[in-house]
Amino acid sequence: MLFPSKKLPAGMPMNLRIKFTLYISVLLVLTIGVVSYTIYNAQKEFLNQQFTDERERTFQTFVSICTEALAVRDDIQVFNAIHSLINVNRPAVVYAAYVSDATGIMFASRDGDRHLETAYVARFRRANFFNRTDYTSLSGERIAEFVVPVEIDGAQIGTIIVGFSRDHMYGMIADGVGIVARKILYVSVIAFIIAVALANFMAYRLSKPLRILSGAARKIAGGDFNVRVDIDSSDELGLLARSFNDMACRVREIDTLKDSFVSSVSHELRSPLAAIDGYCDLLIDGIDAGHSQEQQLKGLRIVKEASLRLTSFVNNILDLAKIKAGKYELKLGRINMDEVIKETVTLFESLALTQHKTLTYEVAGQLPPVYGDSEKNKQIITNLLSNALKFTQENDEIKVMARVSPATSYGSDYVEFSVSDTGVGIPKEDVDKVFEKFYQVQESEFKRPKGTGLGLSLVYEFVRLQNGRIWAESRDKGTTFKFVLPVFKN
Repeated sequence: MLFPSKKLPAGMPMNLRIKFTLYISVLLVLTIGVVSYTIYNAQKEFLNQQFTDERERTFQTFVSICTEALAVRDDIQVFNAIHSLINVNRPAVVYAAYVSDATGIMFASRDGDRHLETAYVARFRRANFFNRTDYTSLSGERIAEFVVPVEIDGAQIGTIIVGFSRDHMYGMIADGVGIVARKILYVSVIAFIIAVALANFMAYRLSKPLRILSGAARKIAGGDFNVRVDIDSSDELGLLARSFNDMACRVREIDTLKDSFVSSVSHELRSPLAAIDGYCDLLIDGIDAGHSQEQQLKGLRIVKEASLRLTSFVNNILDLAKIKAGKYELKLGRINMDEVIKETVTLFESLALTQHKTLTYEVAGQLPPVYGDSEKNKQIITNLLSNALKFTQENDEIKVMARVSPATSYGSDYVEFSVSDTGVGIPKEDVDKVFEKFYQVQESEFKRPKGTGLGLSLVYEFVRLQNGRIWAESRDKGTTFKFVLPVFKN
């Protein structure tokens, strides 16, 4: 039964598209942010290390030059080295000095500010070991001061002092990372624009098929079962579209089966009820109307047959409901199927004779017992024989066989049974569907008797519950139903 569904707002697919684009954009921003921050910090650390190493190399070179000059007592070369250091490395080097234990201080500064020079000179002291001090000058500039003693022939003769501008180094680092940051920003903006455009395009490609599927689903919910979606794609969306089309086809078949079942059930219920109602009236009026005892007895028999027909129909529906709910129980045990077959076939012999049809059975010698439910196997063979008689023309043959399953199929652990007829047969496209609930083969050149489509469904379920398997084989004419049941083992 189909229920009307609440109509979705027209903007839902577009919202999905916007959400998809938004999620991708947020993810991209986070990714770009993390990558950019990592690159920025890595570049900053690299430049800081590079400038630090360069500063130390400059200091070591200056110390070497001064030490060589002092070794030959060339004070002029020391003086020139101090001024050369300031001039070449301005503004990185703020001041440089040599404090001699014998002659005093040789000094040069970057800015020539006497007030600052006085402050710098006041810091110059003899040092006995290498030392580095970070401090802030009177002008507010941050300075890294390197101090190292000078020794000649094992005796200390003075101290070399160089002040490097940390502000200059930090400025150079900031300029370097600024360039990198701008490049990262340009690349990030371009990547973001391209990624958002691609995400929007992909979202559109995803949302369009979903809109088509959503529209088709609403049509099915509205009762239009002829809908079909055309999505030409080999990915998951294409698979979803094909599955949807298969589902729509199945729903269409089920709707047809439902109509057929309602029609069949109406017939199955109306005919017996009409017979019961009519013959009850005959029996009620029998005394006054003067109906004979034979007529009244005939009416009772018809009422009884109609009641049994209704009871069987209702029981079939209840059995299928119990099986579907998993609450159906079988009385499983050892069964001699040759006796079951003989007993069931005997019940149909007179009916087959009346209809001018030949009914035979053949049971292989030393047929092993099977493990199953005796009454349900009688019902299985009964339903298959009833079906065969129903669809077999006059002077045709119906045959029941039982044998140990051949090695090419299930092997000796199973017994194979078959009910064959030479009737009108089953179309190839319907062979795999005959065991479905309420399914009925469509009429062809022969007028097929009507039924509820429950008999073969029950047969299929009973065989399955006994751990067996059933199938149908049909040619242009005639049909064979085969099923196997497991051999009973102690």
